[in-house]
Amino acid sequence: MDENDSMINVEVRCKHGILLQMQTSWSDRNPGRRFWSCPHYEATNCNFFRWRDKERVDERSRFILPKLVNRIKELEEKYERVKMQLEQLDNSNIEQSKQ
Repeated sequence: MDENDSMINVEVRCKHGILLQMQTSWSDRNPGRRFWSCPHYEATNCNFFRWRDKERVDERSRFILPKLVNRIKELEEKYERVKMQLEQLDNSNIEQSKQ
């Protein structure tokens, strides 16, 4: 999809002259919507922000994408907990084998 997107190679610069990278919004209101924003946005009162398109995200994507993002976050947190438990178990086994 991106290789056929004429906007993918557009050079967008803020008032600081910084070449901006296209980003993707994962907010509930605009999930999956692409935009450019100055890295100094708000910090230096720079208000450069531009959506890649004027379109709104379709209703199905607006419903599904935030749920997927939340699910990914939940799975990453579970992974970290299991990883810590395995490390504790491994450390415990090492201690027992020393005795």
